[in-house]
Order: sequence, then structure tokens, then C-alpha cells
Amino acid sequence: MIIHLHFHRRATGVTRSVESILQVLNKHTEAGVFGYGIWAPKTGLIRLLRLIWSGKKTVIHAHRNNELIFALILRMLGGKFLLVFTRHSDTRPSGFTLFLMKRADCLISLNPAMSENLPFKSTLIRHGVNTEIFNIGEKKKLPGIPQENIISVIGRIRPEKGQITVIKAAAPLLRDHPDWGLMIIGKTDKQEYLDEILTIASENGVSGQVHIIPETNDILSCYHAGKAVVIASLSEGFSLVCLEAMACGLITVATADVGIHSEVIIHGENGFLFSKHDHNELRKILSEIMSGSIKPDPDKIRQTILADWSLEKSASELIRLYEIKQL
Repeated sequence: MIIHLHFHRRATGVTRSVESILQVLNKHTEAGVFGYGIWAPKTGLIRLLRLIWSGKKTVIHAHRNNELIFALILRMLGGKFLLVFTRHSDTRPSGFTLFLMKRADCLISLNPAMSENLPFKSTLIRHGVNTEIFNIGEKKKLPGIPQENIISVIGRIRPEKGQITVIKAAAPLLRDHPDWGLMIIGKTDKQEYLDEILTIASENGVSGQVHIIPETNDILSCYHAGKAVVIASLSEGFSLVCLEAMACGLITVATADVGIHSEVIIHGENGFLFSKHDHNELRKILSEIMSGSIKPDPDKIRQTILADWSLEKSASELIRLYEIKQL
């Protein structure tokens, strides 16, 4: 039995990753979640305790510090299980996080840079994307957005996600291309940061072309409404949006050497890369997209994900790791 822990009330990229991987894991073995804030098959506390005290092979997979602490308490109470921890940030862990991580039986990193930031060995297993759900769909319009062509920026609205770089790059271009719009999708973490974005849009006379969309569970409709996705993050543990956008055949423009951007995107072939904070470099790319000089092949973009970044591949690597560590 495989139990993923999830102790977080708001849906995040971690949440979406766990929800997705469980769908595939359950095709091969019994898997579920103990916790809250997630749509997935649940396991109750009584069953969890019976499993870890029964002697049956059980995997507990944690993703956050509070989940690791809970798992270690279970172990102190006599629970027998394989404890796996996935690190979801590419920053160097705090001393307390390292203290907890050392007590896991197996550590998973999502990209090589993340692994390099750890002072001990980890296994590299990348996330995958559900290519049945995220696909090249029929283009649709979203209510309240009149422009025919949409560039999307998806992620929590805060400085680390780089939306300010996107608006600086896009605003002068939007003024010259009234049929293009910019859609910024996500929960606002810092209102003053959003106000700065809206001020730049107003100063350029493009407020009617910049749309702020609250965090939504229907992210697929947002992908199918757009022509391109820009990921301007300054740091990423992974970057699920990159895989989802490319699986939908969208032009994907992302910061170089952040998360898995430079692993999955070959600049000029299946997407585009630009330097962090460099709105002038990004503007050149967006100008070519808006002018139509870039004519991407959606099937070629999607093929990258089908070949190397599928959810099935990620799940099979996880199952192999669980089995090896339990031998």
C-alpha cells in the first residue's frame, strides 16, 4: 500500500502533482492519500495505523516538513514503513529541513539543480503530466475576454513568479496589437505587486487588454483559450505549468536555467528561453509571436512531453524505487 501525505489546505503545484500521480499508481497497485486539501482516494487514520502496525509492506510518501514530522511520529509509535520524501524547492534547505530529511529512507529530487543543493544523496525522479487531460483541444474564448489572441501567465501573483517582467515586456506590444491580450491567472499573494502590474498596464494604455483571473480549478480551459504561455519565474522546484502548456501544444516561453525549463525546452525548436528579469529579451520573443513570424507546430511541441515527460513514466520510476527500497 502506498500512502501519500497531504497536509495543506490550499491547492498548489504539489497538490496537482500528487492528485495526478495517484491516478496512475492506482492502475498498478493500491495507493491513496492521508490528509486534507486534495481530491484523491483517502485513507483514514485507523486504517493507516493498522497498515503500519500489521507488518505489511507500506510506503508513506511525504512532500512537506509537517508531513515528515507526522511520519516520524508514526515511526516513534512503532510503525513499520518505507518513508519517502520528495523535495519540491530548488533552494538550499534550512537546517531544520535537513534534519528531517536525513531521517527519511529515501529522498527524491525533481531536477539536477535541486539535487546539487542537497548535502546527501537523492534519487532524481521528475514529475510527469497527464497527457490524456492536457491535450491539443479546440480553441475557446473565456467570458469577459474580447481579444482573439491570448498570452497566459499562470501562477501565484508574487515577485518570485516574475509577472512584472512579463507586463514590462508585453505592454508596449499590446498597444500595437489590439487583438492580443494578456491573462494573468493565480491567487494574489501581494496586492502591492499586483497594483504595480496594473499601473504599468494603465501607463501604456492597455488596461483593457490585461486580465487578472483568480486561481481556478479549470486550468485546462485557460490553456485552450490561449496561444502562448509565459513562465517568468525566478526560481522553481519543477514547473508543472511548462509541461502542461507544452502538452496542450502551446508556444511556451520560460526563464532559462530555472526548474526544468532548460531541460524540456530547446530554444527555437519546441519553445523559447530568456534570461531572468530580462524584459527586453522577452519582448523580442513576444514581438515575433504577435507578428506571426513564429509559426509553431503544436504536434511537435506536444511530442516532447509524450516522449519524455508523461505521467506514466514518472509513475513507473516511483514504483521501481518503492520496490527496490523495500527489498
